[in-house]
Amino acid sequence: ERHCATNARRLTGEMALDLVKDRVYKQRIRIQDFFGDFDRLRCGSITPTQFARALALAGFNLTQAQYRELSDAYPSTVEDRPVCYKDFCADVNGVFTKYNLEKAPTQEVDPAPASLLDTERFSAKPTRSLGDARDEEVDALLDAIAEGVRKRRVEVKPFFNDACANQNSPMRVNHVTKAQFKQVVRAHVAMELGDDAMDAVADRFSDDDGFVNFVSFSACVDPKEEAYHPYRRSLQ
Repeated sequence: ERHCATNARRLTGEMALDLVKDRVYKQRIRIQDFFGDFDRLRCGSITPTQFARALALAGFNLTQAQYRELSDAYPSTVEDRPVCYKDFCADVNGVFTKYNLEKAPTQEVDPAPASLLDTERFSAKPTRSLGDARDEEVDALLDAIAEGVRKRRVEVKPFFNDACANQNSPMRVNHVTKAQFKQVVRAHVAMELGDDAMDAVADRFSDDDGFVNFVSFSACVDPKEEAYHPYRRSLQ
C-alpha cells in the first residue's frame, strides 16, 4: 500500500509538471518572473506557501496535492526555504531550449515536443472543413473579405494581437475566443458580415477547444507582401 501511495503521489507531481510546461510553452509565460518577489535574498529558494502563491499568480489553479508534490520534487539546502524554485523554473523552461549551449555548441537540441506543438499555428489555410458546400461558401466570403481589406489598405492581424494580449482573454498563442474573433471582425475587418456568415468563418478557423486561429485567418485575408526588387524602378 505504501508503494502504491508513493507511485500515486509521483504521478500527481508529473501530471502537474506537464500541465505547467504545456501552458508555459503555448502562452510563452516567463515563469521565473512570478517568484522573484518572494525571494528578496536572491538565494533561489522559497517556502512551499510562497511556491504555491507564485504559481497561482502565474495563472495556475492546481490542487493542494499537486502544489505539495511539485514543491517536494525540488528540495533546497536552505533550511527555512525548502523549495528550490530556480531548479523548478529551469526544468519548466527546458521546453524551449537547453541551458548552457554556449559551453557545448555542438550539442543537439531536441525538437519541440509534439504534444506541445500546435502544428497549425502558422498555417495560411483554414483549420477545419465544414463540408464541401459550406467550405465553398466560406472561401467566397474570405475572398470578399480579402478584397475589402485590400481596398481599405488595412492589416488584419494587428487588431487580433491587441485582443490576444488582453489580460481578460485566455492568452493562448495565436488564438482568440470566438467572441473576441467576432468582435474584432465586426469592428475592424468586415462590418457588413452577417451573423450566419460570421459563425461559418469562425468555425472554419476553430480548433477542437473552440478557440479561433486568427493567424491563419489573417494570412488568408491580409494583402500579400510584394517581393522587393532593387532594379524594378530603374527598369521601368
